[in-house]
Amino acid sequence: MRQLGDGATSNVYLGMRDESLAVVAVKKFKKVFHSDVHKKMFLTEVELGKKMQHKNIVHVMEAHLSERTGAYLVMEFAKGVSLDQHDDGNKLLPIKTVLSVVEQIANALRYAAGLGIVHRDVKPANIILMPDGTAKLTDFGCAVPTEELGSAVAGSLAYMSPEQLEGQPLDQRADIYALGAVMYRLFTGKNSFEADTPFDARIAVLNFPITPIATYRKDFPQALADVIERAMKKNPAERYADWDEFIRDFGAAAHAIRMSDDDGDVQRGFSMSTQSALSNYLATDQYSRSVFSRSVLSNSSGT
Repeated sequence: MRQLGDGATSNVYLGMRDESLAVVAVKKFKKVFHSDVHKKMFLTEVELGKKMQHKNIVHVMEAHLSERTGAYLVMEFAKGVSLDQHDDGNKLLPIKTVLSVVEQIANALRYAAGLGIVHRDVKPANIILMPDGTAKLTDFGCAVPTEELGSAVAGSLAYMSPEQLEGQPLDQRADIYALGAVMYRLFTGKNSFEADTPFDARIAVLNFPITPIATYRKDFPQALADVIERAMKKNPAERYADWDEFIRDFGAAAHAIRMSDDDGDVQRGFSMSTQSALSNYLATDQYSRSVFSRSVLSNSSGT
């Protein structure tokens, strides 16, 4: 019926089935990406997509490989917004919304890991947030069975673990790293490293520790920062061993934030100088943080 998105290797369209009139998403691969490598990735997405049945994973219904205008697959239509619309500047989501999204996606990835699947391309653009708060993970085109090297290095550089970037065998710890990088981006609007070129980014991913999250978000909850930092350790052996371990620590940090009286969103989207002024103001002001208005601050300060 209409185009929904334009990706690097494919276009996604809104479609309707002739028989049932059910609304679906149709992912059609661009002709330039019909090499053997890309065909294998397409077949992998079809095979794994049909295999997985989870409320937080977009379900693949069927595929047509020999269509003369190009191979395509038919997927569940997840009517929501992809989180790359909320990974920059003043578009950042409230902290509790991000916590809910991460909980859901972590459980989806734990389910996939239980089936022996590594997604390899966990990033904001592949997470869809529905109007009711449900988060759905999509695009398993880069996925590989656990411990399989794969035919090519694939993924998105800002979210790739060092071992994935170097083409090594992978397990669920690669996706744990990626979800840590997603959290970092959704909370700060920045990547976890500073780089001007892809080469510099590669060097940073392989060798340099992540930029402390407090560099961009003053007074960020330390327990949650610790979870992100551990998830993104360069050495897989120093990360969370599996999703159960990650979910345990993340859940504890999330619970503490939800029970706290502090408004973790007061400083969201502001410059560090404004954040510092806010911290000083809130430390001395007689009024409760719970009644502090971001809109009032923006109108009065001009920031």
